[in-house]
Amino acid sequence: MRAEVNRDNNFDAVRLVAAVAVVVGHAWPLTGLSHAPRIGGIPLFTLAVFVFFSLSGYLVGTSWVRDPRLLPFLARRASRIFPALIVVVVLTTFVLGPLATALPLLDYFTSAQTWTYLTNVTLVASYELPGVFAANPRPVVNGVLWTLGPEFLCYVGVMVVATVAVALRARHEFTRAAVFAVVGVVLAIVSSLPLESFDGPRPALTAMVFFAIGAAVSQLPLHRLPLWPAAVLIPAWLLGGALTPEFAQVMTWITLPYLVLCLGSRATPFVRRAGRFGDVSYGVYLWGYLIQQLVWQAWPNLALVTDLIIVVALTLAVAWASWHLVEKRALAAIRNRLRVSPATSAVLVPTDT
Repeated sequence: MRAEVNRDNNFDAVRLVAAVAVVVGHAWPLTGLSHAPRIGGIPLFTLAVFVFFSLSGYLVGTSWVRDPRLLPFLARRASRIFPALIVVVVLTTFVLGPLATALPLLDYFTSAQTWTYLTNVTLVASYELPGVFAANPRPVVNGVLWTLGPEFLCYVGVMVVATVAVALRARHEFTRAAVFAVVGVVLAIVSSLPLESFDGPRPALTAMVFFAIGAAVSQLPLHRLPLWPAAVLIPAWLLGGALTPEFAQVMTWITLPYLVLCLGSRATPFVRRAGRFGDVSYGVYLWGYLIQQLVWQAWPNLALVTDLIIVVALTLAVAWASWHLVEKRALAAIRNRLRVSPATSAVLVPTDT
């Protein structure tokens, strides 16, 4: 199953829905409410992250198939992640942080914590700034940044698997798909080990399974996945969520990538045009959590629905600006420098979160 070159599919819409779902799901913990919505036993914001990893695995795998060159591949991935990330981290540290902190500015800028926050641009997550959001239900500045390091490791994994496959002359598409599937199974087993030493990397390993499954499907010469298996998988998944967390996780690894890629590969009228104003999903993902924290700090007594309306509206506006002022220009610059073919350039944008 390969994405159409002209992007006549629903992937933009699926990504945008997932990004907004991350924002909506975080509204409960970030406003001090309990009982955040769950699907299949998994919190909504976590499930949305899994959607991103499933999509990313498929789209990045497709991008590699179209242009299997190491340096251009890395350049495209870096141009998708880093420009917008650098902007959000720098603005947070030097503009929003000083405005939101409860500390004197001298204390803020002389704190080691302020400068440690800049490590986020290297994909090493740091979550707190001195005096920022200290009175919020959670003093985390931007809790979604942890996913970007594992995401980039997955990109490196695609290069490694593909390069090894070429070295072993395992160039057949089903062989490559099998290799990615095996990697996914290994990651699933490791992430499920009941060891305390795995508690830290467990969320990243769990998410990377979805990427591996998406990458495996990207190697297959399928036009689109049929919808009918979802009628069996979804009830089993939801039932599993009501039984045990372990069974729910296994069913999520199977059901979610299938459903995401099945819906994304279709070209539903109107839905397929979700990206006509720009690919704002990554901007929504990067800015949503931070904007939620700022809104709660400014108006802590808002009703949940009112809070969400304000947050989503502000996030979409900032994400639109991020796309047009930063992300699109970075992608265009790297596309021009690489002088890629039209077929390859068409997949530069719909690659990852």
